[in-house]
Amino acid sequence: MAGQISKIKRQLRSVRSTRKLTNAMALVSTAKMQKQKKAMLVNNDYAEAYYRFVLAALSAHHKGEKETNPYLMKSKVDNPLHIIISSNSGLCGSYNLDLFRYVEENIAKDEPLFVIGNYGIKWLMNNGYMVVKSFSDLDDLRPSRINSLIYDILKLYADDEISSIDIIYTQYVNSLTFVPSTYRLLPIEVGEDIVESEIILEPSRDEVLNRLIPLFVSSMIYSTFLQAKTSEQAARRSAMDGANRNADSLISRLELEYNQARQANITQEMTEIISGSNV
Repeated sequence: MAGQISKIKRQLRSVRSTRKLTNAMALVSTAKMQKQKKAMLVNNDYAEAYYRFVLAALSAHHKGEKETNPYLMKSKVDNPLHIIISSNSGLCGSYNLDLFRYVEENIAKDEPLFVIGNYGIKWLMNNGYMVVKSFSDLDDLRPSRINSLIYDILKLYADDEISSIDIIYTQYVNSLTFVPSTYRLLPIEVGEDIVESEIILEPSRDEVLNRLIPLFVSSMIYSTFLQAKTSEQAARRSAMDGANRNADSLISRLELEYNQARQANITQEMTEIISGSNV
C-alpha cells in the first residue's frame, strides 16, 4: 500500500510540473499571437491598397491589344510552382497535419515546391514531393529577406519554365479557426468586369509592371506568412489550453486516488493495531 501511495505522489509531482510548463507555453503563445495578429492586421491594409494599385496599372491594357508583359502572358507549359508555409517548431496541435492533408489533396508529387519551415521540409521530402528549394531559417520573415525567395521563382516564371505561382498557407479566420488555403500569385487573376483605364504609365506599361509585380509578389508572400504565423501561434495556444485542461483533470483523478489509498492505508493500520490489542 505504501508503495502505491509513493507511486501516486511521484505521478502527481510529474503532472503538476508539466502543468506549469504547458501553462507558461500557453501564456507565451498568447503574447506571440497578439503580436503577430497586430502586425497581420496592419499589413492587410497595405496589401489590399497595393493590390488595388496593381489592378489600376493592369487596367491600362486595352482589349484587343496583344499582352506583352512576361508576368501576364499565358504560359506555354503546364508546370505550377507552389510555395508552402509550415512551422519550424511543434506543439501546435493539428496545424501542420491539416496543412499536409491539404497538400496531399491538391498538389501532385511531380510539381516543384519552395518550402518554408522545418516541419514542411521534412514531411514533404519524406513523402516523395519535389522540394526544389527549402528555407528553414525564416521563422521571423521580414520583407527585406523575401528577395532571396522571390528572385528564383520570378526568373523561372519570366523564362516560362513554370506556368503559375501560388502560396499554400494557413489562413487566420479567428483565434479558434485557421484554414489551409491557396493564394494565386501569378498570373494575377483579373475579373472579366475590370474597367479599362485611360491612365498613362511612364515610361511604359511594361516597365511599370516589371517593377510593380515583383513588389506585389513580395507583399503577398509577406502577408500570407503573417497569417500563417498568427494561425500557428493561435493553434499552439489552443493546444496548450487543451493540455492544461487534461492536466487539471489528471491531477484531480490522481489526488482522489491518493486520498483513497491513504485512507485505505490508515484503515489497514488501525485494523492491525486493534487486532494486535485483542490478542
